[in-house]
Amino acid sequence: MPSSAILPALVRAFDRYARIGVAELPRSDRSRRYAFNGLCLIATSAAVFYGLFYLAYGALAYGGFAWWPAWVVTLAFLGVWFLPRLARRSEVQAAVTGFLFVIVCFSLLTWMLGAPAGLHLFMLLGAVELMVLRAAKHPVETGLAVAAIAVAMVVCEIAFPEPAGFMPVDAGVQRLLAVSVLINATIMAFAVIYLLTRQVARAEARLEAEHARSEALLRNLLPESIAAQLKTRPGRVIAEGLPAVTLLFADIVDFTPRSARMSPEDLVSFLNRIFSEFDAMSEARGLEKIKTIGDAYMVAAGLPAARADHAEVVADMALDMQAAAARLRREMGDDVSLRIGIHTGPAVAGVIGTSKVFYDVWGDTVNTASRMESHGEPGRIQVTSATRELHKRRYAYAPRGPVEIKGIGEVETWWLTGPAVQAARAC
Repeated sequence: MPSSAILPALVRAFDRYARIGVAELPRSDRSRRYAFNGLCLIATSAAVFYGLFYLAYGALAYGGFAWWPAWVVTLAFLGVWFLPRLARRSEVQAAVTGFLFVIVCFSLLTWMLGAPAGLHLFMLLGAVELMVLRAAKHPVETGLAVAAIAVAMVVCEIAFPEPAGFMPVDAGVQRLLAVSVLINATIMAFAVIYLLTRQVARAEARLEAEHARSEALLRNLLPESIAAQLKTRPGRVIAEGLPAVTLLFADIVDFTPRSARMSPEDLVSFLNRIFSEFDAMSEARGLEKIKTIGDAYMVAAGLPAARADHAEVVADMALDMQAAAARLRREMGDDVSLRIGIHTGPAVAGVIGTSKVFYDVWGDTVNTASRMESHGEPGRIQVTSATRELHKRRYAYAPRGPVEIKGIGEVETWWLTGPAVQAARAC
């Protein structure tokens, strides 16, 4: 393996080990388990280093296996390697096992080599592991365990000022071990900080991503200004009276018999293709899509913010929708036809619901616009006089005459046929 690839390979190996059992946990517990697993790997690496050192130093300085007791104890400490897998089954068992490993192994090593070697300071690693694994949810028991480790460190410092005597140990090797403990403790401290800060950074990145997704979803569900009010005024009623809005209702002709002939997948794909085009048109013009109901599409202009050209942009939208239906009819080889109704007037708009909130519009203007669609004809755009009067010089109309609308009465209506000719616009 090239030397440039060694470090990335080691990082990947470390990450695989540190992720043991992490994915099975709730998201809130994953960071601490990842850090605990990483600490176990660091402790195992230190044990390998010291085990090789004891084996080599004993053979070179004294011949044979003079330091075999220290080597055996260090070999036993390699059991820390399996703590992540044990934690997968029971965090309590892993915590207790790790606690015993630290207390017993480092007490024995301190007894063998003497407190001046400083090996009992590695008990701090056990305290850190316990705090990472258990402190968040069990602070009292973790505090007691850490206190026990602190007591064990003090006892080792006082009780074992000299080596036990059954291993050849000189002051020089004690100083060497003490220096190595300081170096390794420093490396471990930085490793712990790195692990924790890395997990904090990952958690913050996940939070930012989730926040961005929720913001995008909120913007899709609600107008931006309404979404801002909902965030800054949670629990309060969001409603406003709008003096002049233009509403458009569009309906796919003969949709019910068509849906009976289509599979569910084809039906949804058909609606999605049509409504996605309408959504793009609406967004390009700054219109507010209110909702879809089955095969009906509702869009508005002049809300939540007023605009002077609300009737004109809706008229343009209606003409483009009819053009899109004609294009789809050619592309799909199917009869795609729309009935469209438009009306202008005052309305009330606001947010409904607490869990699945949506922005809606109410009032006679809404009812009249809906009736313009339902009382219209396939392939045509029916508008009221209230809408026509706002832009009659810009568009061509054909009179339909009065139409009796249930619940409303007689309404004068017109067919919007397209933009006015240049001469008419110049008048």
